[in-house]
Amino acid sequence: MSLKLSEISCVQWFEDIEKHRCGYCNQENTSISNGMWAHSLTVDDYQNLIDRGWRRSGMYCYKPVMAETCCPQYTIKCDVKNFSLSKSQKKVIKKFNKFLETDILNKKDISTEEGHDSAHIFIRDNPNTQNFDVSSVYVENKEEEDERESRLPICDRALEKAPQEQQDTPGETKNCNNTEKSTPTTSLSVGMGPDSSKPPCKKAKLMRLERKKEKLLKKGLTIEKKMNSNQKSIEQFLKEIPSNAKHRLKIRLIPTSIPNDEWKLAEQAEFQLYRRYQMAVHNDPPAKLELTKFRSFLVKSPIKPKEFPNDIDGPGYGSFHQQYWLDDKLIAVGVLDILPKCVSSVYFFYDPEYRSLTLGTYGSLREIELTRSFSETLPELNSYYMGFYIHSCPKMRYKGKLSPSFLLCPETYEWMTIEKCLAILNEKKYARLNENLDALDEGFPSQEDILQMRVIYDSVFMHFKDYKRMCDEPGLFKEIAGLVGKRCCRSLVFWENLK
Repeated sequence: MSLKLSEISCVQWFEDIEKHRCGYCNQENTSISNGMWAHSLTVDDYQNLIDRGWRRSGMYCYKPVMAETCCPQYTIKCDVKNFSLSKSQKKVIKKFNKFLETDILNKKDISTEEGHDSAHIFIRDNPNTQNFDVSSVYVENKEEEDERESRLPICDRALEKAPQEQQDTPGETKNCNNTEKSTPTTSLSVGMGPDSSKPPCKKAKLMRLERKKEKLLKKGLTIEKKMNSNQKSIEQFLKEIPSNAKHRLKIRLIPTSIPNDEWKLAEQAEFQLYRRYQMAVHNDPPAKLELTKFRSFLVKSPIKPKEFPNDIDGPGYGSFHQQYWLDDKLIAVGVLDILPKCVSSVYFFYDPEYRSLTLGTYGSLREIELTRSFSETLPELNSYYMGFYIHSCPKMRYKGKLSPSFLLCPETYEWMTIEKCLAILNEKKYARLNENLDALDEGFPSQEDILQMRVIYDSVFMHFKDYKRMCDEPGLFKEIAGLVGKRCCRSLVFWENLK
């Protein structure tokens, strides 16, 4: 009897804590994390992992040891349904739209923003898995396997849908705010002063505002609601491109979880773009930028694709590259994971020639637009995950400006509004963000959860309660369970190599 790799999440744990050079503060052996190699992950399991502070880089998954690492990395997300554009974000969109319209590029206006995530990520090599052959795994209890197979989702499918394309059209508008000034009078003529027996006169502007409030109240509205209804959405701003614009922007969403013709045609264009970006923005030497490393870092993914539920139309869950084509030229790529509750940004790279267009921020706004489009038919898919937020890294501050944003508390794994977190992080780089000292980690596994952890050892599938008798470090599994959480400690399958 064999296990179906396409239907399970199978990982291999790295026992040693990773210590390596930090790409943010440039100190040696100060960036500390736990890690595991993911041979396969269901979309639900990866969603649960990132909601406990995990992150993937290719097939490698890591979780910073927050209290010890030099630059603590807090998971950050944006609530896309309530997203509101700031003035600076509107300016970024207008600048990009103006370039499409006029072909005028101000190269002196260089942005200092980082990509969606930094390139400074330590990536472990594939562990020694000479015996990794899931088809040869023996399951001791047939009833147990039947029960397991009946409740696990089937995620193995071919992505046959053509990549989604978006094309932008019409114009740009500008809003002007008029302000009124009053000049105080220092001396009054006889008969022109205010009558002290009567209330002061109201300004005409204030009187108009009060009349407007009265009319709205009669209709059951407030002035605030009326103002919100008049605010343009992010979708409206992004579409403000004249039909006679000199350039046309095409956005394509290409699945990468399973090799396909669309990806094969675009791979070389993406790789060359990635090389230019890494050399110009991160000062990487050309010799370091190999096609195999590019594939390992940004193309290979353990996430098993899965169609949207209830026959909902769309690309489905999985790993994707969102490509930005300026006419027939590839100028930017966003690497994304589409998951049950979010769109997660893995990486973003662009042509340095267009750096003045603030493409990192523009890409974030486009990915928020994409997430909002999914949330219309998938209400639970309502968040945009931006990876990690490092408060000591100025280039990451733009992430917190996507409002409303939330940071994940590293102790209770609850989401806290970023406004409340900033004051705490100004005082100390690592902190419990949840100020409720009575709050506990609701996802912490019980002893029974730990005993039911699933293990493959010597090509035999078993539970930890049976494996612990032959395990050298049974305490390690308790630690692992706490890091991956209650849900994942029961759903992940841990592959153990023979010593």
